[in-house]
Amino acid sequence: MSLIQSATQAKRLMEDEAFISVIEEIKNDAKGVFLNANSAIDEIVAAHEKIKAAQYVLDTLAARITAWEIETKRQDRHRAND
Repeated sequence: MSLIQSATQAKRLMEDEAFISVIEEIKNDAKGVFLNANSAIDEIVAAHEKIKAAQYVLDTLAARITAWEIETKRQDRHRAND
């Protein structure tokens, strides 16, 4: 997959309300576990892993967009020097 295809797909997901809603729901459910004084240690660990996984997905998508932006700026500078 090309850099532009990857970035385009990532941007589409980051702008998709349903996708973002699911990510936020995962995070909020996990936060609820942290705030519940009766949560068992294994539930807290699982909630932490869910938050880390959701953030990893968001970070990966953002990295794809950033990589494309950097490459675009690099190409623009290269063209300006020609």
